[in-house]
Amino acid sequence: KDHMYDEVDSMDISVTVPKGLMDVSNGRLKSIKEHDSTATYNWHVSNPINNYGVNVNIGDYEHFSETYKGEKGPLTMDYYVLKGNLEKAKEHFKDAPKMMEAFEHWFGPYPFYEDGYKLVEVPYLGMEHQSSVTYGNHYQKGYSGMDLSGTGWGLKFDFIIIHESGHEWFANNITYKDIA
Repeated sequence: KDHMYDEVDSMDISVTVPKGLMDVSNGRLKSIKEHDSTATYNWHVSNPINNYGVNVNIGDYEHFSETYKGEKGPLTMDYYVLKGNLEKAKEHFKDAPKMMEAFEHWFGPYPFYEDGYKLVEVPYLGMEHQSSVTYGNHYQKGYSGMDLSGTGWGLKFDFIIIHESGHEWFANNITYKDIA
């Protein structure tokens, strides 16, 4: 399944990390198996996924979650943030359920209810990994603190969260036949 249009129907992802670190990948966390000095995180993706959308994030994460009452029922929204950023993230990510509500209103139900929705802090701006959106906008409004619209509206929301999450509908659910 090396071509982008040739998606697997489901996927199991197992990642072994040193104790004290955490793996966050696509899908739902099914188990964590503790070993002497490591831990193995086992994830399951229930929906078709292309190789471009698969991710493995290893970090010193803290986790919090909430349940969004969406169009298809309850949706788990999980947030994995680097240690020391928990309180900042809880405040900054408050708009994520409102974003989900707007996207569902305009584009239909979130495509991956079975796999949940995650925001995962990373050292780069972000990417639309299916059910595991990566985030690195340093808890700023706009795009790295800038208003790319030039209107003032661009600083009323976090561009990276909105942009990358929008790809759950357009890039991950509706994909292309050819990368060109």
